[in-house]
Amino acid sequence: MSQASPDASARDAELLALLAEFLGALCDADGGQRLYRLHAADAPLRHGEGLRAAADLDPLDFARAHRELNLRGAHQLPSFGRPALLPADTLPGAAEGVIWFELIDTRDQRPLIAALGLREQDGMPRIGWCTLAPRVQDWTYRDGLLQSLADYPWMRSTEPAHARALLDASYFRAHWRPPVSLRTLPDARFSCHMSAQCCKHDFEIPLPPEAQLLIDALPWETLQPRLAGTRLPVRPDGELQLKAVNEACRFLSPQQHCLIHQALGRQPFGPCAVFPFAFAHTPEGIAVSLSPICGSVRLGLGIPASAREDDLRERLVQAKPRRATAFRLAPGMEVPWETFRDVEQALRECLAADGLPMRRRLHVGGRLLGALRCGEPVDTPAWLNEPLAQVTPELRAAIRGMLAKILGWDRAALRSLPPALPADLFGLEVRESAILLQILQNTLYCKVYSYPFDLTTAHNFLIVLYLLTLIMQAAVDGPLPDVMWRELGSLGVHGLLKDVLHEGVPEGFRTLFGSSEFGQWALAA
Repeated sequence: MSQASPDASARDAELLALLAEFLGALCDADGGQRLYRLHAADAPLRHGEGLRAAADLDPLDFARAHRELNLRGAHQLPSFGRPALLPADTLPGAAEGVIWFELIDTRDQRPLIAALGLREQDGMPRIGWCTLAPRVQDWTYRDGLLQSLADYPWMRSTEPAHARALLDASYFRAHWRPPVSLRTLPDARFSCHMSAQCCKHDFEIPLPPEAQLLIDALPWETLQPRLAGTRLPVRPDGELQLKAVNEACRFLSPQQHCLIHQALGRQPFGPCAVFPFAFAHTPEGIAVSLSPICGSVRLGLGIPASAREDDLRERLVQAKPRRATAFRLAPGMEVPWETFRDVEQALRECLAADGLPMRRRLHVGGRLLGALRCGEPVDTPAWLNEPLAQVTPELRAAIRGMLAKILGWDRAALRSLPPALPADLFGLEVRESAILLQILQNTLYCKVYSYPFDLTTAHNFLIVLYLLTLIMQAAVDGPLPDVMWRELGSLGVHGLLKDVLHEGVPEGFRTLFGSSEFGQWALAA
């Protein structure tokens, strides 16, 4: 076996000593100042909840924060050690390069592969970044920096602990998942079909400030030269604006593919990575719903949500799950979680009842809510066959006026509809009930309405969405266009209907939204 040259052996010894010092300082509560000195001036280091270049940080403040994070996460943070060089690097003779090494999480005895980017500064090697990888790869310094920066969302996560550095963040991304139970709708399915509708739809997408570091590190000269030097606008709240309501994402390729995802092989931006899923805390775990803005979701295409366990847990880290302080059957009527859960399940079963027109399914759900609120017997067979409520001409006119106000909202899809409502609205029925069912089920399950309000108000919002579907359907021949289904999904799951109803209807209607009678009247109007 050939012997390594003295120069190579000495170099390897120096690199191993550097690795040992880096890992030792990272895992030492009192190692903050040593850790800081090992880094290059432009290395991204923790600052508050995010990242900033080392040159822009005060070393003593960094050391104090490093100590606090180590002590706070003493039992949850990984403990890295025993580095061993791997025979792959781009360092010799270069001002910057990458070394690959094995190491161990000594807490769990987990073997790991890591890459470390070094660059020369003042004649000495300094660390620019360090991240884990599933295997040795042919990375340039810039490739590794980009992959490391893409883990910035895990720097903001508080579970299982605050990451001390991007190396911790990459460890948590690869090896930690929130230990919670996930609950999904039985028929929920999704696989991305790259329609890019989520990149163009009319909602805004904010990002934390460190997203700019990642954007700056992207190889725009080969991806899309016109995007070189892109700076995202800073919002009043300090966040960055990836896209505003009325614009498509600037990082779409001419083929309508995400350039960020193309460069990284994954999506680092939280809102983009989480979509089309939404998460809500319950006492029994996390409820996972899907956005019907996505055509794959509306049509039930792709992998069952229940089969995406690991994927969902990774997305959950980047999400901001909704959380309730109380559970209500109707306004002012709190109920135990178990009651809320069972009634919500019963409403979803009503919505999914095969062989019944959607209007009748909604009628039965409303009658159930009214009976439970008043302590009356549940009589589903009678509700299935009873006539709809009788409404006065004045009440019908008021409800139709409310719908006209919604249609008058300044949104492109709504502006394309005729201003006059169908005269026979109370006699129409949905032609594509399976698609509408996905929207209504996910609207109820996503907790946008039921958590801040109550189940009765949530169900009444479903009825309004149903009536809007009928109005849209009456304006077209044949299947409802995708743009209309997307609009209904926005109004429902994304809560836009809540805003327009609370802003655009008379005060009396706002108080009626929480009554089961309102839903019965609306169905008959």
